[in-house]
Amino acid sequence: MRGEPPFAHQNRGIRRVMRRAMGTVAGWWALLSLSFMVTAARWSVQGTKFASVNGMRTTGLLLFALCMASIARAQTFDLDQFDQLFRPRLRVEGRWLPRTDVRREPGTFEDRSASALLTFPVHSTFNVGAQLDLTAGSLAEMIKNGVRVRASQVMGTLRYGTREVRLDPQLAGPRTFHTATAGALGVKLTRRFRVLFWNVNVNVSEEDRTFNKAVPRFGGLIGWMKVKGLRKQFFYGLALNWSDGLPIPVPFIGGSAPMGERWSINYVLPLQLSFTNRIKAGTRLDLGAGLDGSRTGIALLEERQNLNWSGLRIFASLRHRFGGHVSLRVEAGYLMAHRVSFGTPGRDDADAPYRLRPGPYCTVGVNVLFGKSVLRRVMDEVLDQALR
Repeated sequence: MRGEPPFAHQNRGIRRVMRRAMGTVAGWWALLSLSFMVTAARWSVQGTKFASVNGMRTTGLLLFALCMASIARAQTFDLDQFDQLFRPRLRVEGRWLPRTDVRREPGTFEDRSASALLTFPVHSTFNVGAQLDLTAGSLAEMIKNGVRVRASQVMGTLRYGTREVRLDPQLAGPRTFHTATAGALGVKLTRRFRVLFWNVNVNVSEEDRTFNKAVPRFGGLIGWMKVKGLRKQFFYGLALNWSDGLPIPVPFIGGSAPMGERWSINYVLPLQLSFTNRIKAGTRLDLGAGLDGSRTGIALLEERQNLNWSGLRIFASLRHRFGGHVSLRVEAGYLMAHRVSFGTPGRDDADAPYRLRPGPYCTVGVNVLFGKSVLRRVMDEVLDQALR
């Protein structure tokens, strides 16, 4: 074709094949994620007691769910919230799971929790330069290849949470748990105009009676995000959790895409799928379903064990921003299937899990944003121009 560089049509063919291949991979991964959600629901509903020979396999599957829940718990991963992750902020939220009955045996379960997260800046860089690229096939490509941007940001994170759980008569009264997390997260713009993001953290989650036997848990992830527009992104990566000596690597993919003027779809597979309606500027509604879970140390019979909770939920979340610094989030949901189980570190050979009846839950959170985000400057000053 006139005016095109050599082999341009072959390159376009290769790109079409790659897009189809990526679509196929995403489709298979979506089916795998859906099957995993269904399997998780079956675990919660059936509650079968496994033999000890299957203990490690059961532990691995449970930790897989808990690991994925730790990647983006109760959050959609679209551009607005991704930007907030890399802006100094204070987030405070509370969650209540009202009392619900244990299936097929006497007992009730209730869960109340509150947490505070502080994200603070450590280091940031933003430099823009230019270099003439004479090999570019078009003016847009020349501009894109000629711009040299060095943009990166590193943030520190501190989180504390407290939780009160009742499982009567099995635990004979309320149990109080504490969790503390310290870590770092970062973002960097690559030479190909991709956003590289990463996170590392160390966590201690224990009952107040087991802090003298606390076992640290380590986690991290690395991923790349491609921005195709203000409402269309795609990202992928690998998460790794180390819990009680058991490493669990989990690949993930996600993104968002518009569905009309106001609606969009957001997904983090195999964790969560949601649909977003931007009601008006600063106000949005999320409707979706996803997996959730937690794992913490607990004292049972003078021994430290793990209290594991996992569930499959549907939810509606309303978020509103008051100016440029404060946002309020209210979420109401329904746990279609959830369960509680106990296990010793490294294996899961305790009694069968306690299957809980479906029930509602609610979450209220406040974000106070302060400082500046290098990622927002990248979006506004670099990627917005590159996408034109």
